[in-house]
Amino acid sequence: MEWVIVLMLLGMLPAYVAMAKGRNFLLWWFYGTVLFVFAMFHSIALKPAEKNLLYYGRRYCPHCHKIVDYDATVCEFCNGELTPLSRD
Repeated sequence: MEWVIVLMLLGMLPAYVAMAKGRNFLLWWFYGTVLFVFAMFHSIALKPAEKNLLYYGRRYCPHCHKIVDYDATVCEFCNGELTPLSRD
């Protein structure tokens, strides 16, 4: 019985990391409880969700998929031109 409680508490670690990247906490908590080792590595490797990037004034470059400033017109990594986005 103690193992179940320990696994449930350990499942919160990948869930918290995934939640910080804009993912569903409960789904990741279940995934982390059942397969902790895999879920931990998976949550660390996740890219941030687009909605989280927009909140912090960032976005993905459509050419190289690196994170750049929202107002950038040229990507600092690949020098690709970026189209301006509206802030609606």
